[in-house]
Amino acid sequence: MTAVNDLTPGLILSHAVITPNGKTLLVRGGIITSRAIALLSMWNINYVHIDIDDSPQEVLDNVQFTAPYAADISSECAKFFQEYNTLVKSAASSFDFVRNQNKVPILELKDISFIVYSSILTTGPAIMDYLLISDHHLADEVSRHNVMVAYICGLIGRQMSLNEIELQTLTLGGLLHDIGKMVISKGGSPEPHAHVINGGQLLRNVKGIPEEVMLSVLQHHEYLDGTGFPLGACGSKIHPYAKIITIADIFHSKTYQHDHCNPFVALNTLANDMFGKVDSKICQLFIQQIRASLLHSNIILSDGRQAEVFYFPPSNSNSPIVQTTDKQLIDLSTSKDITISRMCNPSYMVG
Repeated sequence: MTAVNDLTPGLILSHAVITPNGKTLLVRGGIITSRAIALLSMWNINYVHIDIDDSPQEVLDNVQFTAPYAADISSECAKFFQEYNTLVKSAASSFDFVRNQNKVPILELKDISFIVYSSILTTGPAIMDYLLISDHHLADEVSRHNVMVAYICGLIGRQMSLNEIELQTLTLGGLLHDIGKMVISKGGSPEPHAHVINGGQLLRNVKGIPEEVMLSVLQHHEYLDGTGFPLGACGSKIHPYAKIITIADIFHSKTYQHDHCNPFVALNTLANDMFGKVDSKICQLFIQQIRASLLHSNIILSDGRQAEVFYFPPSNSNSPIVQTTDKQLIDLSTSKDITISRMCNPSYMVG
């Protein structure tokens, strides 16, 4: 037996690691990585069985790497898309369980949120670039939306320098924020705000749910000026995590509200809501990150031309200067007839 605190990347597991609910966390023969060590710590696993016949260096020397990905997509990007789509499928399965059983598989959902958290730490700021061009066809599904909001919350939290526990809790809150939508109304169409109360009722008796997550679920539609729901809470009465989830929720919902991804619509909404409804400091921090990710992105203009995002004037959060394929510069903040219709997504998205 080897203490988790003594593990180093490259060691090999001689026995599978099983969680308390019987799920295989790490398989036998798996190579210990930094993410695996973090995962073991999260599940409060203190000791594991290590194969003592192979040294870490021997293991690394004998790792067989797969063939490189296609030239038009980086291996890091391809790896993220594969992980992302696997996460969405896992989330869909967990949320289907909630819908069918009216119970919350909290261990599985915690596992998903931790993978999101770990992905943010290992991929870094580039993860937002991938999220902005991710497959949008299922974006209106609750599972995909919740996973995306969890990612965005984690990115915002990292920008705010939240510590490890805070970041993990925030990411879980983002994943669970719309869990109330899994409750099927017995009387037909539910009242529009019912999912917030339903979410709180689902989670209130679940062991292991931090109070901050409960507050985030109940308050993610509250606004600073008191115009939100369900209680009309305002200002400091709204939990900081809920304020972050509100921004992430607005951004993703607005970005994918039409047939194509268009984050510029979401930027416009956030810019308009920044003063009064949502936290301006958090919002401005997030807008700066989105603008940085959108630079040099390919877009389709309302007149059908393809262009590249060239520059964001400091005074305008959502209308950049773009350069068309024939090298014409257009300042969309002053153009009345031309707008951005959508992102020009690559054709290699993983389905």
